Amino acid sequence: MKFNFFLPKQPIFFELFDKLSKEVVAISQALKELTSPDSVIGIDNFVKLAQEIEHRADDITHEIVDRLNRTFITPFDREDIYCLTEELDDIVDRIENVVHNFAIYRVNPQEPFFKEFAELIIQDADYLSRLTEQLKLQKYSPAFKELIQKIHTIEDQGDEIFLKTLAHFFDNGPDAIEVIKLKDLIEDLERVLDKFQDASNTFENILVKSQ
Repeated sequence: MKFNFFLPKQPIFFELFDKLSKEVVAISQALKELTSPDSVIGIDNFVKLAQEIEHRADDITHEIVDRLNRTFITPFDREDIYCLTEELDDIVDRIENVVHNFAIYRVNPQEPFFKEFAELIIQDADYLSRLTEQLKLQKYSPAFKELIQKIHTIEDQGDEIFLKTLAHFFDNGPDAIEVIKLKDLIEDLERVLDKFQDASNTFENILVKSQ
């Protein structure tokens, strides 16, 4: 039986994924603003904002799971819905954790390497939002494939920034404690990019199954 036969029956899942992807964009934008040299908002305000976004994302995640448990016919595999929901929520959680750690570690978030990661993350968030829109079309189009490839390219760029920054820390960095804090933060940011790639792979698997 064709995938598109079931598609109109539960449009709410696509609406909820769209809402969740918007929270991914919102927290990515907050990180970008935090790492901008032009930022004039204090770190505590960014921590509060990130927590608010994380709570909204949790609420959407819980609604998706609740509806999934009460729905007989789903627009695509039940396991894929769980997986994609967890991956999108995990991106928000991880970025919120990075923002929180900036405050705990008393590290300057406007260091150039943090800004480089934030620029990649906001690009990923935009591409992921567009993947969510493409998912509704239930078609593995050239545009969909291009978005997947862009996210994979960004993950590779993140690896390069991570290695370059790590080498800089050990060659020119401050004291050992400061290096540990900085290393922890860039590892978290690199993992965020990994999670974007994981989510894009799940999007791809969903559409491959539907063809």
